[in-house]
Amino acid sequence: MPSRTVSTFVSLLVLCLLAAPGHGQSTGGPIAAPALAPATGANTRPLSLADAIALGVQNNLGVEVNRYTPYVAQYESEAAWGAYNPLFESDIQYGRQREQNGFVTNQPTKSDQIEGGVGLTALIPYWGGALTLDFDGGKNNTTNPIERLSPKYNSGLTLGINAPLLRGLVWNEPWTQVKISRLGYESQLDNFTTSVMNTVFSIINDYWVLVARQEEVRVAEKSLESNNALLDQARVQYDVGVVSKVEVIQAEAGVANSEFNLILARNEYMNSQDQLIASVLGTQLHSTTTLLFSPTDNPVYTRAAPVDLEKSVERAFKLRPELAAAYKQVETGEISLRFAENQRLPRLDVNVRYRTLGTTGSENEVDSPFCPGGGVCPSPVNKGDFGDTFGYYYGQGGPDELSAVALVSIPLGNTTARKNASKARIQLRQSKSQITRLKQDIIVSVRRAARGLLASAQGVEAAERRRIAAAEQLRAEQIRLEHGESTPFDVLQRERDLVDAESQKIGALRAYRISQATLQREEGTILNDRNVVIDQVRALN
Repeated sequence: MPSRTVSTFVSLLVLCLLAAPGHGQSTGGPIAAPALAPATGANTRPLSLADAIALGVQNNLGVEVNRYTPYVAQYESEAAWGAYNPLFESDIQYGRQREQNGFVTNQPTKSDQIEGGVGLTALIPYWGGALTLDFDGGKNNTTNPIERLSPKYNSGLTLGINAPLLRGLVWNEPWTQVKISRLGYESQLDNFTTSVMNTVFSIINDYWVLVARQEEVRVAEKSLESNNALLDQARVQYDVGVVSKVEVIQAEAGVANSEFNLILARNEYMNSQDQLIASVLGTQLHSTTTLLFSPTDNPVYTRAAPVDLEKSVERAFKLRPELAAAYKQVETGEISLRFAENQRLPRLDVNVRYRTLGTTGSENEVDSPFCPGGGVCPSPVNKGDFGDTFGYYYGQGGPDELSAVALVSIPLGNTTARKNASKARIQLRQSKSQITRLKQDIIVSVRRAARGLLASAQGVEAAERRRIAAAEQLRAEQIRLEHGESTPFDVLQRERDLVDAESQKIGALRAYRISQATLQREEGTILNDRNVVIDQVRALN
């Protein structure tokens, strides 16, 4: 009998035995395991990539932690303005004095005095000066004949201004802190945007990884199914005396290896489920969680347009929040340098005060030796109570005072201020160098992302060509089997090649989609492209 006829006869016999009911149900079969690909079930939740991002930016614990940082910086910035809140101060005191022999009359005297005051002090923004407004008043009852008024009421209103002309002019500590804290708040907004961009990219990556892991489970199950069929074929062939026991043992080893790969694939799939649940739902992942996400988006390939590297880098320079934060760090350094250089100057302050007074009261009933002819002095002109003192502030010849004082302070050596200025100058240069380095890193990362996108697109096309070739090889092998020129073993090998090619294409599509997200992240457009509004994300619930 010709060899081709024998091969055809054996192949037909094997196919008939494989089709027999109950065939292949041996105790050494594959390990039973539940299918993990989430398609239906009460604990399965369909999830699109857009929904995953929308849920993730609200529930992700990393975003939740970073969401508070800008608010803390905002309160710090607003608190810096507290240095310019007016300061209210007041005091009140009471005094009593008794003397057995007065200094002039050699007679006992006594006096009771109560006085107090209130005042407001406020720093002037930007300039660095301070305004003061003080009001004071008092009442004095005395038997001292020198005093013509008893009780005597007095009050005064003082307006003052202290202005620095050198050190502290503009670049004073309160105003410097206002500007630096404001830049710190804006920088924290940039940092929060950076963290959200990273979170969105991470969710995209986790989503497509889950899709790939789900496909790997399918491939592993298909491989186990193929190897079980091969084992059944080898046993039939061994029963009819076509193959040796060695080939059956080899087929059993292949089944065991497929079972092992399926266990690993299912484990990685569940790990990917947990990772995506944690990224998307945050604290809703518990030790007893049975939820499974069923991705509804497929990594369909659409040919990407060529990347214009010059425009891409320019866009990254404009939109990357890391670069914006670095520029604010330079602004902070410039402010710190100006403040430090200002502190090297001598102190020259001008203090101007204007005070107006008012005094009223009643005539002192004690005889005074200073009055003409002795006895009680004539009644004073400014009779009245405490409220009448206000009428003498401006007009009626009321007393007033004007003073101006210049204060000069020159530190000898001034070592601390000089070294602080040198340190601030070096730190500013360091911040500028960091911007240069960051720009260079952005150029490298954008070029790498663009190159990765092109490579992944070519990988998808290559994987598709392999899949088409594998499908064609399987079709040809099936035709050869029909004509007795092949064996079921060869057909199963071609089927396995096709499954591997399909799995490779899925992996290539995953890499392509992640490469797209990588380029969006490096250009700084990922939030806009994914419809994420940063102000809505950072809003507190």
